[in-house]
Amino acid sequence: MKKTIFVVIIALLLFVIPAFAQENEVRNLSDTQLKDLYEIVKAEISRRGLDAVEMTLAEGRYIIGKDIPAGSYTITCLSTDGEDVGGVYNSLGSAYDSLTGSGDAWSNLFGALGGLIEEVSEVRVEILGDYGDVLKSVTLKKDASADITLQEGTALKISEGSAKIVSR
Repeated sequence: MKKTIFVVIIALLLFVIPAFAQENEVRNLSDTQLKDLYEIVKAEISRRGLDAVEMTLAEGRYIIGKDIPAGSYTITCLSTDGEDVGGVYNSLGSAYDSLTGSGDAWSNLFGALGGLIEEVSEVRVEILGDYGDVLKSVTLKKDASADITLQEGTALKISEGSAKIVSR
């Protein structure tokens, strides 16, 4: 039993001591060497795509550097408020048909109106400056995309729908 415990302790030490040695090696680097190593590691992380960002954003205001990292993105409209309105119109048409016993007349009419609203509805994307001034504005229909660049100190505002951003 004592031999087993001794072997386990030796094995643990063999794994722990090199880790401490590596940490001390980093601590012994000069500031310049440490910065150089950091740049090499950052470049390798980027090369491997480990720094990629993909986020789904609901309506709202997002601070760049806090809520979303600064960078270049492709933004894609996932849904618009018009889709919700179109669904309400379809439900109203069905409810009217049930109440009046008029077949599908109201469903067809309200469905057509809802379809028109869905067709023209868009999500609005704005990049805002320090005082809320609009630096860039993009409107996107469902599934449409645009390339945007988000800089620290600005904000991204999504209105009338939801969108997905993916770093490029």
